[in-house]
Amino acid sequence: MCEAKVYLKDDPTGRPVMEEVILLQPEGEEYLLVSLLGEQKRVRGRIEKIDFLRHTVYLTTDDRP
Repeated sequence: MCEAKVYLKDDPTGRPVMEEVILLQPEGEEYLLVSLLGEQKRVRGRIEKIDFLRHTVYLTTDDRP
């Protein structure tokens, strides 16, 4: 399967925002995350890193370039 885990880089807990993500869609300054089971969540930030090998996406809320 090709689901991903989405993390907030700035979150000190290190827990994923959502697991089994099958859709990550930009919507203005947010991203719509949709899980395999249809759960939806909107997360504010920007993409910091996508690791296809580990199926992980890292978002950051840091607005600095």
